[in-house]
Amino acid sequence: MRKFTRLVMVALAVVGGSFMALAASGNTAGASKTTMSMKIAPVHINTATLAQLETLPGIGPKLAREIIKHRPYKNAQELQSKVKGIGPAVWKKIAPYVLFN
Repeated sequence: MRKFTRLVMVALAVVGGSFMALAASGNTAGASKTTMSMKIAPVHINTATLAQLETLPGIGPKLAREIIKHRPYKNAQELQSKVKGIGPAVWKKIAPYVLFN
């Protein structure tokens, strides 16, 4: 395996009914540039599963459980006031991907 100078992997995963493509390439000899391209599917905050919520940047299992626990939410302000751990910084990361309808 050490003789390989370049490794290219492409993986497709189904997340919440949407396809996400993850592509990485790198050099097996050590320090190499790795590029990743990932598309995050929009998430309906009031109906998403735990796994779908965890696809949002900065949302792990604990925050995902808290989001589910305090549903429903009408808007971003209500989400931030009900769920400890989702403040302005986290909201800024997830805002492009969250739907409330």
